[in-house]
Amino acid sequence: MMKWIIKGIRLGSILYILMVVSCTENVPAVSRVILEPEIDAVMAAKWNSDFHHVEYPEQWLDNSVSVKPGESIQVAIDSVYEAGGGVVYLREGTYVLDSTLTLKSKTTIVGAGKGKTILKQGPKMDKACFNAEAKPTITDVVIKDLSLKGTRKGKVNGILIRGRNEDRHKRIMFQNIDVTDWSAQGVHIKRTNHIIMDKCNFQYNGSSGGLYHNCYFLYNKYILQSDLDMSFPLKGKGCKYTSCEYVLAQRCTIKDTKTNGIQADHEEAGYIFFHKYHISGCARVALWFPCEDYYDKFTYKEDPKYAPQKVILNRCTVVDNTWGAMWRVVNDSYVIKSHFDNVVLDMGLLKCDVKMENSTFVKGNEIYTDVHQWPEDVKILW
Repeated sequence: MMKWIIKGIRLGSILYILMVVSCTENVPAVSRVILEPEIDAVMAAKWNSDFHHVEYPEQWLDNSVSVKPGESIQVAIDSVYEAGGGVVYLREGTYVLDSTLTLKSKTTIVGAGKGKTILKQGPKMDKACFNAEAKPTITDVVIKDLSLKGTRKGKVNGILIRGRNEDRHKRIMFQNIDVTDWSAQGVHIKRTNHIIMDKCNFQYNGSSGGLYHNCYFLYNKYILQSDLDMSFPLKGKGCKYTSCEYVLAQRCTIKDTKTNGIQADHEEAGYIFFHKYHISGCARVALWFPCEDYYDKFTYKEDPKYAPQKVILNRCTVVDNTWGAMWRVVNDSYVIKSHFDNVVLDMGLLKCDVKMENSTFVKGNEIYTDVHQWPEDVKILW
């Protein structure tokens, strides 16, 4: 949406009238993520055409509703949904929310920019800032150009999307948003397909305990992450990928965790491609890939079904962590042109099939053929 500003400029005896266009909201259309060409080349060499990329959400840009601070965002979301899809413009300012906003299909929610449009946790809010339950199924949802700001109180998520296997949510995109200071998960997405996150900061979340992370995926397929910063989780991990297939992350960052940086585990976990991921300053393990049954995690297992398979680290930087990577039963995987330099160990691999190509390991790696060789100071369950 635009408005015309009329300005007069006098030069000598002549008055010039200027018509100036001023954009009052950001453009609602999403920008497609440009993948670095090397990604496709490495995928083709290692996986042929087996990797499945995300689908982008469809947008309905001709119908729009504008909201300013003090007005109801939920009424606007409901309005464009009932009209068959559209855009909710959130004007610049701070919106203090005492109730959770329910996401609806075919809806684009766009602000004036990160730090300009701020949705802030109010004293009565519970559950999440944005929420979608298993029913009804939502599709084609975009949230862009705004900040979600928690208070670190209660157990409240920034964004919570919970699907169901028989009818998953689909085509969800976050672009240019901040999600910070939520006491539970910053972003928690379950049983959802085709998720895109671009130019976002998910930081300082999870004050309620170690099971709460900046970003937590559970049973999702087709994920694209680009230029994310998931540093400084307060008690949990930067990003957890449990039962996730077809994951592509480029130029993402995780720094300074009190536990592990990344965890990938459980069944249906595979085809995970990390390109130029930077992970540093993790108090425990930067890349924690256990063989862990989500529903029976206290029983030790070595079944590849419960560990990620077909993983590629390409041009990743894993430095200044206590342990760089500790993996169990991870197979058909590659570490390519990556750099490791960590405190105790760079990679510890138990019964893994991981090929190293043109990578550097300053501290060194260890290969284990039996669980009794596993370092005593690295817990089986973390």
